[in-house]
Amino acid sequence: ATLKVGYNRVHGYYIEIGILTLAEGAINELHIGLKGTMNALFLKDLAEKTRRGIRGRVEAGRSGGGRAYGYKVVHAVAGGTLERGRREIDETETAVVRRIFADYIAGRSARAIAQRLNAEGIPAPSGGKWNASTIAGNRRRRTGILNNELYRGRQIWNRQRFVKDPTTGKRQARPNPESHWHVVDLPELRIVSDDLWRQKEELLEAIAPAGQAPRGRAQRPKRLLSGLLRCDRCGGPMAIAGPARYGCTNFRESGTCSNNRSISARKVERRVLDGLREKLLAPEAIAAAVKAYHAELRRRSQVEAECRQAGRRELARIEKEIAGMIAAIKGGLYAPEMNAQMETLRARKAELEAAAAEPSAVIDFHPQVAELYKARIAELQEALERDEETRLKAIAAIRDLIDRIVVVFGDGRGEFEVEIEGRLARILALAHGESQDQKSMGLLVAGAGFEPATFRL
Repeated sequence: ATLKVGYNRVHGYYIEIGILTLAEGAINELHIGLKGTMNALFLKDLAEKTRRGIRGRVEAGRSGGGRAYGYKVVHAVAGGTLERGRREIDETETAVVRRIFADYIAGRSARAIAQRLNAEGIPAPSGGKWNASTIAGNRRRRTGILNNELYRGRQIWNRQRFVKDPTTGKRQARPNPESHWHVVDLPELRIVSDDLWRQKEELLEAIAPAGQAPRGRAQRPKRLLSGLLRCDRCGGPMAIAGPARYGCTNFRESGTCSNNRSISARKVERRVLDGLREKLLAPEAIAAAVKAYHAELRRRSQVEAECRQAGRRELARIEKEIAGMIAAIKGGLYAPEMNAQMETLRARKAELEAAAAEPSAVIDFHPQVAELYKARIAELQEALERDEETRLKAIAAIRDLIDRIVVVFGDGRGEFEVEIEGRLARILALAHGESQDQKSMGLLVAGAGFEPATFRL
């Protein structure tokens, strides 16, 4: 730098500081403008090249950055070169991931799961303590243990981008449209089954539908019928409006409903539970359950047979390809690329042969399905009075049968009936053989086609 001292009548003495560089000499306004532009272009080009390189790694099935919980990094050497970004399943962490999914589906909240993991001394992905956000994350951004697509064998890259806030200078995440995502199937990294993932997605959809901002405090229902009761006059929700009593929310909050009556939470829960047990134990319902059980067994048997047949066809095709490749090598058509292809074919052949050697699953048509069904229904209500984990599972099982419950108040004090709409009603309607124009036994029809949806208790 160079210094130059000057004098001004108004400001007095001042110092001019110049900048000298070895490459450019004295720096002036022209250098600042041109070099600033060139540096900005260089950084932008460097960022694009970096992203292109990461995209290539992702498409090759390698990590795009960072290590997801449940996996460990594998350093492999091929041709004297260290290959980075390869991963394999970490069995210890995988057990924790599967446990989180199972507990969440069983009815535990993300906060309760985190508290239990911390109590057992299991370290979080960061090495510290677990918290609810680590497990639940952000569904729109696909963050958190429950939203990590890699656990079901799908790697998604470029879900979001980061922009700098011009005021604070901090980075802020912005979601990218799905058309910009890069999705790679990695079945060898699958941790949870499709069925477990589907159940989790259905539960998350019920709590906070995709595409909507999550509610401030999305909580699991504390009561059996929370969020399911509806007022018969306005159709609005009924919530706790006093000491363990349900009342119309529209009457209490906005005054748009004239229904000022309330109902005991204990009584309505008892009415629903007793009515469900009575309906579920009806001969028609038992027959429907047995029929559905046998139909599911037949479906599984058919699926297994189709899978085995497809495996045999693929095995025959691979054996034919291997024989053709051997014949080509004998005929002098060898190429170095054949080695890798031959290894791939032989590995797949070994997998198919091992699968074919496994005995077929025995489809057991249990002779006492009806008795087992009755026992499960009888135990369901008792489970509500047991420990917290059992109670949560029972609540989830009962709520899964119900879409909503309309409370119909009678003329007298404390008189009411409930109309239940949901999966149970459809099952019972099928058991009773109802057609679309029949409304006997309190069954009503809603929607297109054959879909009875309501019964009254």
